[in-house]
Amino acid sequence: MALDAIAEIVAKAAGQFLGEVVVVTFYWPGWLILRALTFGRYPPEKSKLHNKEFVAIFGLAAILVGVLLTVPGGGL
Repeated sequence: MALDAIAEIVAKAAGQFLGEVVVVTFYWPGWLILRALTFGRYPPEKSKLHNKEFVAIFGLAAILVGVLLTVPGGGL
């Protein structure tokens, strides 16, 4: 019973850590791409509220698509 609680805490902590790593790593590429696609409307300045996770995941997805399209024989 105690091991289940410990495993749950460790899993939650690892998930939060990985989520923060994704947000910190891929926020700026996502910000740049979304700014270009929306002609500067989204995302707003960092001081205003917006979905930082969406911006980071968009940056991660854009990088993954770019890598997949450049790999010979492995593209879409």
